[in-house]
Parts: sequence; C-alpha cells; structure tokens
Amino acid sequence: MPASRQSLSFRLAHSSLQLALRHWPDESRQWGHALAAELDEIEKPFEALQWALGGLMLFSRASASHFLAWLKLPVGSRLSPTSLLPGSSSPILPKRSRLFTAAILLSTAVVLFLPQSREAISTVRASWNGYRGYDSDLRGLQNLAARAERENDARTLAFVSLVLPHSERATTFANHAVALDPALVWIYASSRVDGRPEFEPKEGLARLLESDRDNAVPELLAARIISEPRYYALISHHTPSDQEIEAAVTTDQAWIAHMDRAFRAPRYDGYFDRHWQLTREVWNHHPELSASVIFNSLWVHSLPDVLSIRNYGNYLVHSAQRASDGGHAAEAETLLKRVDDFGRRMSEQGQADFEHVVGLSLSHQATTQLRNLYQTQGNEHKAQQAEQRLKVIDARIDGLVHSFQRLGPAQARAFDRRALFVQLSAALAVLFAIAAAFSLFALELRFLKPGRRITQLRHAVCIAADWAPLALLLGCVGLLWLFQPYAQILRSARSLTSASAAWHSLHFEGLFTLSSTLGALEQPFTPVRFWQSFICALVALALFVVVRGFLRYKLA
Repeated sequence: MPASRQSLSFRLAHSSLQLALRHWPDESRQWGHALAAELDEIEKPFEALQWALGGLMLFSRASASHFLAWLKLPVGSRLSPTSLLPGSSSPILPKRSRLFTAAILLSTAVVLFLPQSREAISTVRASWNGYRGYDSDLRGLQNLAARAERENDARTLAFVSLVLPHSERATTFANHAVALDPALVWIYASSRVDGRPEFEPKEGLARLLESDRDNAVPELLAARIISEPRYYALISHHTPSDQEIEAAVTTDQAWIAHMDRAFRAPRYDGYFDRHWQLTREVWNHHPELSASVIFNSLWVHSLPDVLSIRNYGNYLVHSAQRASDGGHAAEAETLLKRVDDFGRRMSEQGQADFEHVVGLSLSHQATTQLRNLYQTQGNEHKAQQAEQRLKVIDARIDGLVHSFQRLGPAQARAFDRRALFVQLSAALAVLFAIAAAFSLFALELRFLKPGRRITQLRHAVCIAADWAPLALLLGCVGLLWLFQPYAQILRSARSLTSASAAWHSLHFEGLFTLSSTLGALEQPFTPVRFWQSFICALVALALFVVVRGFLRYKLA
C-alpha cells in the first residue's frame, strides 16, 4: 500500500465511512458500499477527506429519510419486509402512525410542564394521603434549608424548622435562623411540644420569655412544659378525675407563678399570623412547594394549652368561691374579673378560632360566677350587666361555630362533585399513562409475537396504542380544567394576610374535599360504600359487554 494511504487523513476518511456503513439504512445501503469502493480509488488525502464528508452528508440525508418514513408507519411496524411463516398472516398493527402518537405525547408533555398543571398534580397527589406529605417533600425541604444556609436566609430557615418533624436538625435550623435574625425568636413557641423532657425547648423558651415579657403565650408555654409530664404520669396509671388533674398542677408553685403572669399579662399573641406571614412569604418565593408542606406548616402551629388554662381558671374560680364564702366579696370579684379579663384578651387578640372559643368559654365561666356573686350581694344592676354579657358571649360562640361551615349546602355539594371529578380524571390519567406506556413498549420491543393464542391480546394492545395517548392528553386537560376552582383557592390563600382566613380558605372552603372524597378507600365496607361499589361494578360490567359486542361485530 502506498505511504500516502497510511496517512491520518486516509485512515480517518476510511474509518468514518465504515462506521456510517454499519448504520446505513437497508433501503439505500448500496449507495454506501459504492462510496466506500470509490474511496479506494482516490490517492490524494485531501480529496479522500472531501469524499468522506460528502458520504457522511449522504448518510445523514438517508438516515433522516429513513427516520421520517419510520415515523409515518404504525407503532410496531418495520420498514424492511419480514418473512412470515407459511400459513401465517401479517401481524395486527395500530392504525395511528408513530408521528401522530409522538405529537400527542409531546402535546401531553407540554400540558404537564405548565405551572398550573404542576400545581394541580402536586395538590391532587398530596390529597391521596391526606396531605401528610411524602418523602419527596421532606427531601425538598432539606434542599431548601441547605440553600438557605448557604445564602444566610433566616426566614427560610425558620420556615423549614417549623415544618420539619421535630428533630435535632430542625432545632439547629431554628437556632441558626434566630442567630441571623433575633426577631424570629417567636418560632420557639410556634411548633408543638410533646411534653417529654428531651423535646423541651428550654434554651429557646428562656430567650422568648426574655424578649416578649408582656405576652401571655410564652408563660403558658413554660407552664405547659411543667404540666404535661404530670398529666401523662396520671393518665399512664388510671383515668384521672378533674379534681386529680387540677391538684396535680396547682400544688406546683412554679406552674402557679407562670400561669399567674400569663393571666396578668396585658397582651396575648399566639404568633399564628406571624407564622402564616412567614409561610406565605416562602410559598410565594418557592411556588413549587406542595400543598402538603403548606398544610403541615399550619397544622404544626402550637395551640394554647387548654388543660392548663382551664385548670388555672378553675383554681381562681374556686379561690373566689372560698373568698365569697368567707365574706371577702371584693377579693372574689377581683379574682373572677382576672379570669374574665384573660378570656377577653384571648378572644379578642387571639389569631386562631380555637383561641377565640377557649377565651370565650373562660369568660363565660367567669361571668356566670360574677352574676351569681352580684345576685348574692343583691346588686341587680351589675347582675343584669353580667347577664347581658353572657348573651353576647353565647352569640359570639354560635357565630364561631357557624364560621366553620362558611359554604352553603348547595356550594358544598358542588365542591364535593367537583372533587370527585378531579380525582376520577387524575386516576384515569394515570391508567391511560400506564396503558399507553405498556402498549407502545410491547409493540416496539415485540413482546407480543404473532400467533393465534394472543391475537385478541395483540388487538387490544393495538387499540390501546391508538387511543391511550389521546385519552391521556384529554385526561390531563380535563384535570387542569376541573382543578381551576381549587387553583383559585390557592391563589387567594397566597394573598391573605390573616392566618385564620387562610386556614378557612385552604381547609374548609373546598380544598380539603379533594382528600375527603377518598373516604371510600379508607372505609370501603360501610353500607353506603358497598352499594356505591356494587352499582359501579354493574356499570363496568355493562360497559364491558357493550364494548366486547362492538369489537366482535367489527371483527366479523
């Protein structure tokens, strides 16, 4: 062989054409062999490279033409004819081309990547386990916290510390957030405390007591840390009476001191609005957060220790009764007004409906005793004032009870129907996605070989390959359209500044119906669920008979 043919240019041209020849489409491979043969006649290296580049361009056009012709064929078919066994017929193929199926699947992908679709899918998926969250939500929060640590983002760290399950890592995030921004010290009082010693936020509570001295809530939290272990100790042995529960804490002077400062504090701030403002800020900045994370952010907010409030209220009422019996009416009135004043502050300054109810109940108890005290003293004017206040308290309690049912019966039924349709469209979309993936892979990878035994199965797979992608697209569009009322709820919640209003909007005004419609899966054996399932089974059987008869008629 001449020395020129050993040069790098000749070897590169020869190897590139040989590589192209191995992948050349069958219908035009003879052109590739001709190109390779002509290359051996060329003596100049530069001309050999030019010839090889021309051959690669021809290979590209042939491959593109081959690919386009392949796309125009149905799924599972081949461009090159295959030999059939004697007596066998050609395999059953779908009617839709690969190009049509690819266009439908691409359109589905575009719909799914829309922000509205991602929000709908995330929310519906979260509703499937009652908004308790998935491992992916936990990983997302940890990634969010890692980024916030790198950027020294105190508010995001505070948010993650509130939403994460109670752990050393959550405490570390909270300490880091407060170190960056001391104004966030309130987060120590905003997550629920189990009452067990290893979970007591002692250091954070001390900082909170020091920074928010005129607020009753830190004192209530300090009293709760003392009382809850005592309550658990009583419950672990037997079912205690109210007197036993009250005696278990009223003998502790530290608990009495904290509760006394709480009842005398001029301000009541449960930090619920601050908690929601923090959640809303992070949610608007990271709209990809799932509804589970937002729900859990509100659920984990610490509520007041009702048992301690009730026990200390009873303690003061009993002390007032003893003072009244001993002839010290002024002292009794002072004690009862202290209970009523705390109830007023809690019902007027509290930011959660639960706090309003507890405060009004406490005021109702104190005002009832004040009315009785005034009647005993013969002071009818003050007794009538107390009676009028009792009516106002009862009206406010009734209003709060009705506020949990803001939706009318017709609107609630409409939301229930819409929630059912949303869940059905999501379930059907999942089923169509599985059917489309299985049918396309089965046909392209030739899992179903031609044969008499599986002819009906192959025919069903071909029908799925024809219609499942289109059904999947329609299911995704239907899910997006049906989810619009719930998307509006989420949009309105992002703009609300009141934590109570946001809770009502997210929980009671329709969004939670997405999860409640799945009650049939949790309680499938109730009589109502049984007859619903029986009717659905009959309808499915009737549809199966009709579809099977139609297919047999088409085959005939």
